[in-house]
Formats: sequence, structure tokens, C-alpha cells
Amino acid sequence: MKISILRKNGHEVVDLNRRKAIRERCLNCSGWVRSDVTHCDIPHCHLYPYRMGAGPQNAKEREKAIRRYCLECMGGQRAEIAKCTCPDCSLYPYRMSQVDRSVEIQS
Repeated sequence: MKISILRKNGHEVVDLNRRKAIRERCLNCSGWVRSDVTHCDIPHCHLYPYRMGAGPQNAKEREKAIRRYCLECMGGQRAEIAKCTCPDCSLYPYRMSQVDRSVEIQS
């Protein structure tokens, strides 16, 4: 899915799946310092096990981790997840149980 997200040098259109979206979110959190993602000191983060964007991962657990992260971001208010106003976030299209294709860029 191609979407526009905020990256180090501004907005960029990228092709994302859930695995790549988590990696991008972790890079954003670390100020785009890759070594900070590798040596992340927030092991209680829901995305922590998936931060490297590589290796064997349980797809269902990864999907749940995104939803848990978004729920925490919205202050624990489930109804607010659907109302998220941050389409620049790499997790935005994956925040619900169904992929939100409204932000997809057609090529």
C-alpha cells in the first residue's frame, strides 16, 4: 500500500505493509536514528518486538501490537482510534481491524 508519511526530510510516498509501518514508526520515535531503534530502551512498548522490521514474526501478534499501540496513543479510548487525526503516522492505515485504504495513493 502506497501512502504519504512523515519521514526525516518531510513527507514521502512509501510502499508499506504492517512490518514496514512498525519499522517506520520506531524510526520516527527515535528521531530517525537507526542505532537508537536497535538499542531501544523502551522494552514495554507494544512495537518493541517488531521494531527491527526483519526476522520471523507472528503476523496476528504484529497486528495486535499495532492496535495496542494505537489504543495507548489515544489514551486508552477505543472510540478515538477510528477518529485518529494523524494520517502522517505510518500505522494510520493499520490502526483498525480492517486496513483503512482511504489514505492509499493510487499509482
